[in-house]
Amino acid sequence: MNLQFSFEGRGGSWSVKEVFNRYYLNFIKNNKEHNVTYVNSSFLYKGNPSSYFSPHIMVIKNLDNQKYIIVSYWDRAYDLTLGHNGWDHPNCVDLITSSGVHQDMKYTPFSYVSYDLKYDKLSKESKSIFDKPKTELFFRGKLYGHRDELKKTGNINIIDNILNVDEYFNELNENRISLSLNGAAEICNRDLEILSSKSVLFRLKLNQKFHNDLVPDFHYVSFEYDENPKTQSEIIIDKFNTIKNDIDYLHYISENGYKWYRKNGTVTSNVKILNNILNLEKLK
Repeated sequence: MNLQFSFEGRGGSWSVKEVFNRYYLNFIKNNKEHNVTYVNSSFLYKGNPSSYFSPHIMVIKNLDNQKYIIVSYWDRAYDLTLGHNGWDHPNCVDLITSSGVHQDMKYTPFSYVSYDLKYDKLSKESKSIFDKPKTELFFRGKLYGHRDELKKTGNINIIDNILNVDEYFNELNENRISLSLNGAAEICNRDLEILSSKSVLFRLKLNQKFHNDLVPDFHYVSFEYDENPKTQSEIIIDKFNTIKNDIDYLHYISENGYKWYRKNGTVTSNVKILNNILNLEKLK
């Protein structure tokens, strides 16, 4: 096959770029029977993160018949199914993603990564729950949507001051339980960063699927959703108070979550999973 790979070129500390680049380099090394070309999408990106040349996306196209596969970390993968974003849908033979999916979408479940490459290294310095000195309920992250509404209730400490990677990891590494609130999609980089630190991931129950699923109350502690921000904050506080002093339970969740991260959330593990699930036969 004459294959064309399109993704943003290597460089910087963004984990997504590194996943795409490592997969590509591994592919051309081990698949010499194909004629492979590369397009650096950063030169063609027009600012629409749901478009063909989005930095969140890698496209593998068979130039002989125009069939292609999308690998996406974009927060709203559902946008890739909408006609106005310029996709040639009849020729899309697979969408590989686990972020921003819709229950009626056809896709191949993938995995996710932390934002910065540094977390993979820092994760090796994660403290056991028994060595973490703090048990505090707060959220740190960009504020929009439901996050902003929860902040306005005043019931939970929600902070929009963003720290650098080392400071943020240290904050997670000191705290036994870390709250994550849905952002543009269900899963976000913060979830993986919490898991990398062996802090207990405390979040809404996930509906989306991964290649290897994150299991509620095994890999993370879940709470239920309520559209009313005041009621939602009360649900979060009540659940937090129920678990915060159960050190053995927190250790159990922490260790399970960390093992999931090492097998599914690092750059290396994402490349390995992609190697296992990307089926080139679909391009023929």
